[in-house]
Amino acid sequence: MKFLLFSLMFAAVNCAEVGTQTKEAFILAHKQPLSTYAVENMDFVLEYGLYNVGDKPAQKVTIDDRHSFPTNSFEIVKGLLHVHYEKIPAGSNVTHSVVIRPRAFGFFNYTAAQVTYYTDNENLHVTLTNTPGEGYIYRQREYDRRFAPKYTYFIVFFLIIAPTTFGSFLLFQQSKSRFPVIIKKKTT
Repeated sequence: MKFLLFSLMFAAVNCAEVGTQTKEAFILAHKQPLSTYAVENMDFVLEYGLYNVGDKPAQKVTIDDRHSFPTNSFEIVKGLLHVHYEKIPAGSNVTHSVVIRPRAFGFFNYTAAQVTYYTDNENLHVTLTNTPGEGYIYRQREYDRRFAPKYTYFIVFFLIIAPTTFGSFLLFQQSKSRFPVIIKKKTT
């Protein structure tokens, strides 16, 4: 009975292992914002990652994300939204970063980027990255109000509190000087 159970488990593991092997190039792609907040007229960094988990290299790999960030709503500061790699070897990865600057505020839907590649036998494969989903682009003023340092408020607070604190200190020093300090001697 134990031998039969052991042989069934061994067969199941071998079948599962054979089923997960890929003989061609297979690209897994992701798109991830690296900036915590999207703010109008401030840089927003995106990272694209391509992982070839197949057994053969992927040829003529392209990432195309131009439809996600139209030029009337976003300014491209650094990087390209359409990138071409000649070859991604088996078992390796490639990352690509783009810095964009939103021109307007409000809700924005971050869609998936399209990745195309060819396998060794010249079959075209099309895949999509993950979709970060809907995000909010903050106004510059709203972002400053919520997240920027409040140095001016602290300076104004200090200027308002300083006269009363300094005045109290002067009154304390004046009353202290009126009364003599009496030192008691300790007897041991």
